[in-house]
Amino acid sequence: MQQRFIQHTEGVEGRRGRRLILFFAGWGMDASVFAQLSKPGYNLLVVYDYRTLDFDMETLDGYDEICVLAWSLGVWHADRFISDNPHLPFTRTVAVNGTLVPIDADFGIPPRVYDLTSALPDNKSLLKFYRRICGGQEAMASLMPCMPQRQLDELRDELLAVRSRIPADKTIDTANWDEIYLSDADLIFPFENMKSAWRTASRRVRIMRDAHHAIDFSRFIQSAFVDKELVGDRFASASVTYEREAEVQCKVAAILAGAAADGMPEISRNQTVLEIGSGVGVLTKLYMPMFADSRITLWDLAPVAVSARNGNEVNVVSCDAETGLRALPDASVDTIFSSSTLQWFNSPRRAVREIVRALTPGGRAFISCYIDGTIPELSTLARGSAMHYPQFHGLLESIDGVECDTFVRRFELLFGSAAEALSHMRATGVNSLSRKAMSIADTRRLMQSLTVDGKAVLTFNTQFIIIKKNG
Repeated sequence: MQQRFIQHTEGVEGRRGRRLILFFAGWGMDASVFAQLSKPGYNLLVVYDYRTLDFDMETLDGYDEICVLAWSLGVWHADRFISDNPHLPFTRTVAVNGTLVPIDADFGIPPRVYDLTSALPDNKSLLKFYRRICGGQEAMASLMPCMPQRQLDELRDELLAVRSRIPADKTIDTANWDEIYLSDADLIFPFENMKSAWRTASRRVRIMRDAHHAIDFSRFIQSAFVDKELVGDRFASASVTYEREAEVQCKVAAILAGAAADGMPEISRNQTVLEIGSGVGVLTKLYMPMFADSRITLWDLAPVAVSARNGNEVNVVSCDAETGLRALPDASVDTIFSSSTLQWFNSPRRAVREIVRALTPGGRAFISCYIDGTIPELSTLARGSAMHYPQFHGLLESIDGVECDTFVRRFELLFGSAAEALSHMRATGVNSLSRKAMSIADTRRLMQSLTVDGKAVLTFNTQFIIIKKNG
């Protein structure tokens, strides 16, 4: 494999850690095709040329978080890489138009088509392939403004090398992937084959309508990964107005605190408590009276100091809780709280596993998270929503040694106008969609979609997860 940074700040950390997007590209590509890609707060490393599986692991040293984006034949290689390197700080993993059985009549590229492509007689045939993956000459000019600088011989060798290492075993384990994006007009991987290949992960599959094998990665990468610096800044700027305006968030916190009170009818003493995403302390103030003489740690991108009660020791830490969880020792925390926060993580699914790992035997976790159906109007914007509402289906059932209770509540806030609804979003920090202000057209479109009979409604779909670790 060859590797090349296309966005790299040597030795300089962001305010909340060093992050990398590791992009496994498709066949026939090189780094020049993706030179225009960028994502605030992340370094970007492109992997291409799969003639060998050599990888310079030193390029990954020092990162607190590694997100994986994989496309086409890069999906299979990325899956192996993730499985072979569990020690790396992987969070969000996104697969685009590829499968875990990439050369197969039912689950990938039909073998006959693959073999015909590997013959690759001349540059004219290669150009035809590039047009085909983009959906035509006009689209190719947009999606591939710079053509790959690869020789025909090495491209043929790459396809043959990939074919030689794909096992005959069709066992498919999709556990490494948070989300899978499939183009319904893909002319390389047949759409029906991809759907079949990912059927056990169907809740995590997103269909891209009228899209081809190559997509606009410049646009895609902006919404595919969380801009945590922006999230922290938006919530910091909203800290003064948050508690006054956060009606739904306060209701959600009260439900979590009630669940904790039901599980702990007496005051718990000498406990280790962690809250993930403490913010201005809405939930903290509700559960703190349940503990005495305990060590309470509050993590947040933009934390606010909270006064201690009942002899508790409170430690407020400004950090990225998603990466902080990996650093917690096994069985080191008695109680973990997290309210209306995990949807801002790159991988809420991995975060829940880390929470369970960190709990002591008999320990409990009280979690709430927004899921699909929350302010759905945001998805109508041209740039889409930067929110990644998690799907926990199948995850909790697969974690051994826990008792788990889950339920969903739907909340609606009614406003006199769409302008009032947008003002509420700003006042609670939930408008972290883009560093650029919404265009006038997008603002009008959003306001129209929010307005019904002269009023505006914001919908919040919230999943609650109550975990008790056995022991």
